[in-house]
Amino acid sequence: MSLNNYYKELKRRNVFKAALAYIVVCWIILQVISIVFPMFGIPNNISKAVLFILIIGFPIWLVFAWVYEVTPDGLKKTENVKKEQSIIAETSSKFNKLILGALAIAIILLAINVYGTYSDKNSSQENSKSQEVVLKENPEEELEKSIAVLAFENMTSDEEQEYFSDGISEEILNYLAKNPELTVISRTSSFSFKNKAVDIQTIGEKLNTNYILEGSVRKADSMVRITVQLIQVNNGAHLWSETYDRKMQDIFAIQDEIAEKVTRNLEVNLLGLNIPSVDIEAYNKFLQAKEIYLRFTKESFERASRLINEAVQIDSNYAPIWLYKAGIRLSEGYIREFTEEEEEELLERVISEIERAIKIDPDYAHAYASLAEKYQQKGDYVTAKKYFEKAFKLQPNDDAVLQLLSRYQGLESSQVTKLARKSVELDPLEGLSYLHLALALFYEREYEECLNAFDIYLVYYPYTLGIAGFHAEFFAMAGKKEEAYKALKKETFDYSLKYTPMILAVIFNDPDKEKLIEQFIQTYGESNPYGVAQAYAYQNKKKEAYKWLEKAISNKIRNIFQIKKDPYMDNLREDKRFKELLTKIEFPEPLDIDLSRIKLNDQ
Repeated sequence: MSLNNYYKELKRRNVFKAALAYIVVCWIILQVISIVFPMFGIPNNISKAVLFILIIGFPIWLVFAWVYEVTPDGLKKTENVKKEQSIIAETSSKFNKLILGALAIAIILLAINVYGTYSDKNSSQENSKSQEVVLKENPEEELEKSIAVLAFENMTSDEEQEYFSDGISEEILNYLAKNPELTVISRTSSFSFKNKAVDIQTIGEKLNTNYILEGSVRKADSMVRITVQLIQVNNGAHLWSETYDRKMQDIFAIQDEIAEKVTRNLEVNLLGLNIPSVDIEAYNKFLQAKEIYLRFTKESFERASRLINEAVQIDSNYAPIWLYKAGIRLSEGYIREFTEEEEEELLERVISEIERAIKIDPDYAHAYASLAEKYQQKGDYVTAKKYFEKAFKLQPNDDAVLQLLSRYQGLESSQVTKLARKSVELDPLEGLSYLHLALALFYEREYEECLNAFDIYLVYYPYTLGIAGFHAEFFAMAGKKEEAYKALKKETFDYSLKYTPMILAVIFNDPDKEKLIEQFIQTYGESNPYGVAQAYAYQNKKKEAYKWLEKAISNKIRNIFQIKKDPYMDNLREDKRFKELLTKIEFPEPLDIDLSRIKLNDQ
């Protein structure tokens, strides 16, 4: 058969139309698969298998179209079909309709894709599908650069993978928090909306933030899909969104890109830093350990400890692993009793692990602040001061750094209050932030505001051991006797049951105050002579107050540093003897930091 005749025969048998119909239908199938499979968490290798089958099927389909013909009696070999029985013309017409219908569907899908690409400024990078929309805001409206990173939704069918989606969002949050131009809401408050149907405007109002970053994560074998979107709270506008389809090994590059895109869209300066990479298996174990540790049970501490040790064995050059290893080690105190010698040994091991984290990452602010706190715990205030200053210099608006910094014994009460107020701004839905603020305001003599902050704390943490005593004391200093004694009835802690009734009786000048002071002395006079001095100082009984203060100073009790700001000591503050006593106390040096770098919302 000549080439010309062979071409005519191919055309007569509808082989060309069969090939075109096959290609168009296959293209539609692949487009549908790319949309549907990810929705059900079907791995990418299944999509590849379908593509392979379709490719293999193409030549088989062409041979089938050449060899067989459709007749009224069914399929028959073309060579066995008589000319008068052939319905090739009808088959050709059906192929035309099939091709036209398939092409119509293909054109619609293509048009949607092109429109989406144009409208969202979608650009592909490596294996990424992205869309970017930059909205021009009112140039006269300058919003504060505050952002909350919500817990990314786990789209994987396995709920056990939730640690991974949480970990990804937390790492991005930590990176953004390093930028001094951004106010980043802390993890505790941002993650409090996890699995809750709350609209963006409500979240923004509760967190007092102008921008929200939300997203989702789906894992499938060695692949991961991360979708993120940056939203402006006041109008719900999507400033930017992007979807990444990458290999698991690229997870750190994805986090870098997301943080960079958020920074650019908020028009703040780039840090030029990268999220450090780590072996992906070690990273998985690290994220699991963090999630399990936060359950705060004996079993969770033990399991988290095993996981973090396994992570270190796989990759020991990732700084956060060492910091969390130190933190998890401290939880051993919840699991068993320690002797004084064992506690000292534990503290040294913790310090060693934090120092290892700093050696790997010399700019790790949270590690410096943690190390400073541990040296303060040892009584080495010189070293603690050095590391607190370093941490603040690196990240002056990081909530974890500020909370640890506020515990430094060398701070003035006004400095502690400012740090506590900033912590509330950065972590507005974490009750402990309000407890720290209440204590700071107590020493500032702002008793009404102190009570307001404490009321918010109680919403999150109803009365626990020792807390009712604080509440009673705050009420008493505010002159609210009935409320003070009502709060005292809820106390169960042994020490508070001796100390607080004594302090209330002294404040309200109750007739049984001397009896209560004697009872406190019999039980706690040796271990806490400062408490006795407080009771006498408030009554302006100077002889007794100085006697117990001298004892407290000679015993070097831990809470002696509060003497500078303690409202119970106000009657003695101008005495020459009191000032002489202060010279006997080795107070920690003030921190050399510029607290003006901390910007409060009302400033």
